[in-house]
Amino acid sequence: MRINRRRVILAILLFAALMAFLILAVSCDADDDLTQTRLEIRIEQDDGSRTIMPSQTLMEISKYSVSGNGPDGATFGPFLSSENTISIQNLSYGNWEISAKALNVENNEIASGTGSVEISQGENSAVVVLDQMSGTGTLQLDFSWDSGICKEIMMKLSITLEDSKGEMITKTRDVFTSDCSTSVVMNAPAGSHILNVKVLDSNGFIGIGATDAVRIVSNTRSTGNVRLETYKPNPSSGNGTEISIQNNIGFPMSFYIDYSPKNPVKGRSVTLTACYDSLPAGVRAEDLIYQWYKDGEVRQLDMKGSFTIKAESGLHRYDVIVRSPVDGTMCGASLSLSIPY
Repeated sequence: MRINRRRVILAILLFAALMAFLILAVSCDADDDLTQTRLEIRIEQDDGSRTIMPSQTLMEISKYSVSGNGPDGATFGPFLSSENTISIQNLSYGNWEISAKALNVENNEIASGTGSVEISQGENSAVVVLDQMSGTGTLQLDFSWDSGICKEIMMKLSITLEDSKGEMITKTRDVFTSDCSTSVVMNAPAGSHILNVKVLDSNGFIGIGATDAVRIVSNTRSTGNVRLETYKPNPSSGNGTEISIQNNIGFPMSFYIDYSPKNPVKGRSVTLTACYDSLPAGVRAEDLIYQWYKDGEVRQLDMKGSFTIKAESGLHRYDVIVRSPVDGTMCGASLSLSIPY
């Protein structure tokens, strides 16, 4: 029997091609679970600031640290990136929990957040919102006052920090009235706080105080100057009304206090109004909550941006703390009114 060599060679080549195809197909199937996934992570930040806060440089994000935990003990990271969008290849299928931290130029944590994603074959995406502030920072308050603020030799400063959950830190400091200045340093959890200061003598609160908004960053010092004033008649002012205005503008919300009428008279009504030029994205005017203070004492808490007072003789400080549902946007503004006796 004669064998056709050409047919034999062709059959061998076809068989070899078929085997190569099968080997390639099996190899691709085996690698699908490990190599055919891609995850793109986008990090979003909830911006925040306070009247008393660290320098702008320390509030800016320098880089992000991202890590993840997946099925069967799988992990990735931590990866450092200067961009808020990070691509990660070859993650195994299943649910992944992702953690992200925002770091400043000193590698201190500004904010953190978590997110989850179900990884499947092909393109995947996850969004991690930075909405938590952790760690402990330092607050330094530099106080100043006139020696006539209190008739006693000694007076007491009562300092309270209240966070967004209503938890408080209180510190008191006994000072000589004649010193006219002092500094107080205290540790506080990172986050947003309302600062309330009151001046007390041996009989209690003497009606002089101040309120401000504060931002604390982990391992960072926030420094603020607090001027505590009392009224001193000025003979050269005659019978006119002396008005001094001090605005503490928060970031990113920017508020100031206006007043009407412009020439307040003792015993007459004066309307204070919290004003702004613009609001940050995501903040609506109808959702704002205003907390009004007089000399450090709470006077009104509601959703109204105005506060009507009865003009009193002397120098009095009025503060407003403005909150929105968006975390980290709280700010403060102040107005000092001086009405002759």
